[in-house]
Amino acid sequence: MTDVGTTKRGNMSPMRRLRIFEAHAGLCCLCGGRIDGVREKWTVEHLRALGLGGADDDANCGPAHEDCRRQKDKADVKAIAKAKRVKAKHLGIEKPKSSLSHPRFRKLMDGSVVDRRTGEIVNARERT
Repeated sequence: MTDVGTTKRGNMSPMRRLRIFEAHAGLCCLCGGRIDGVREKWTVEHLRALGLGGADDDANCGPAHEDCRRQKDKADVKAIAKAKRVKAKHLGIEKPKSSLSHPRFRKLMDGSVVDRRTGEIVNARERT
């Protein structure tokens, strides 16, 4: 698996956008449809998401319709989150546990903690 989230996003100058658009002959890199650059909103999309280890270079970029990009971004967000969870698990990193995660205790709106068995208000330090 490629390292997750280490690639920085670079500058997307107008000349770079034009170079990428022309390299793909004005075709959407996601659906293959023609992009009317004057009448349609389009963006430059990373073919392999930066969060999944993709490079920020022209070879990894292509023009895409805004709607196509949104659909891809939804899938990328899920994949990136999963890759981060897998990496954290592989490294032995656990999710932080809430101090109130034990079902015996309940936190009230005023911030005090109540022992569910006895109904007594408990100081957080006394619970351990």
